Amino acid sequence: MLSAMSNDDRLISSKEACELLGIDRATLIRWVHRGKLAAAHKLPGSNGAYLFSYSTVARLAAETRKVA
Repeated sequence: MLSAMSNDDRLISSKEACELLGIDRATLIRWVHRGKLAAAHKLPGSNGAYLFSYSTVARLAAETRKVA
């Protein structure tokens, strides 16, 4: 039996990640390349979209707000 994903385990798009973090897409991609944020999955192709774990993005957003 498959269990439903909780909201913390769901995958979100780059757009949603940017909104949660308060950054633009270029910054998001830079953070992925520098290892500041790990993508949970990348869709196929050279321009394949990144997908992120909601809980990972939310945790980074909370850490970023603490520092600011």
